[in-house]
Amino acid sequence: MNLALIATLAGSLLLAAPAIAQDSAPKKPKTMQEMTAYLAANPPRPISPASESSIPLSSAGSAGTEVWVEMFGHRVVRNVTQPALYPVRPAPGKANGAAVIIAPGGAFLSLAFDNEGLMVAKYLAEQGVTSFVLKYRLDTTPVESGQFLKVVGERMRGADPRRTHRDADESRAIPLAQEDGLAAVRWVRAHAADYGIDPARIGIMGFSAGGMTAMNVATAYDAASRPDFVGVIYGASPQRAVPKDAPPVFVAVAADDGIMAYASVPIFEAWRAAGRSAELHVYSAGEHGFSMRNVGTSADHWNEHFVQWLKGGKIIP
Repeated sequence: MNLALIATLAGSLLLAAPAIAQDSAPKKPKTMQEMTAYLAANPPRPISPASESSIPLSSAGSAGTEVWVEMFGHRVVRNVTQPALYPVRPAPGKANGAAVIIAPGGAFLSLAFDNEGLMVAKYLAEQGVTSFVLKYRLDTTPVESGQFLKVVGERMRGADPRRTHRDADESRAIPLAQEDGLAAVRWVRAHAADYGIDPARIGIMGFSAGGMTAMNVATAYDAASRPDFVGVIYGASPQRAVPKDAPPVFVAVAADDGIMAYASVPIFEAWRAAGRSAELHVYSAGEHGFSMRNVGTSADHWNEHFVQWLKGGKIIP
């Protein structure tokens, strides 16, 4: 399915929903086409805010602006105005001192809180890594789900599927999300002792828009906010010079990604040209947003490869 069709369908889901019969036990969507059909038959359902404990990164904004819904069986949040961290700690005695901040994706319109956030954090916690899911600031969207999906369609139609770098004018939230990512690294480093974290082993990783945010952090830090490692899963980099002390970067994407397929190799090439450490995984299939969805391709093993990379870099034992 091409990007234009995805965008058109996303923008008309509200109109299509009544005409598509709901399956009493719909199969788990894997491809973009299946996800679009599933969403048409199962529109986002309003739910209560996340009950997990969180740490506000700013006194500005309010959690009261947020809209929480269930999509594809997972929680999604939008209209975030107050950034926050959701800590996920390893089992007692299992922490290895490493920490990672996880930035979910959602086109700067929403955050895939579970699939690209909490589920990743829980997996890494099993590997001994203390994780913090980052709820960063987003563009304001309509509260009503149908109108929101139309906004998604408009944004997707404006994106270039062959882009090699982040679109600077894609969202007004991009610089805000960058600030939140930098603030998150500073906060975790300042409170490292409270969590048994080594302040020299704090990284940031992100998915899609979260991957863009991770790359913004990786190219705009100061001493206190420099991440020690970076993970970019189907993300993109801004057109900035690679810092002289740029942290090692892990990059993963599916070759058939209709949104970000061309943006990962430039990250690898820029880091390599600058003499900095980089690892790139291009999976033959998996489309956009594979994360923890188990799409039935080699992309399902990106998390294992990420852990192998952490071990190879002596970030975790």
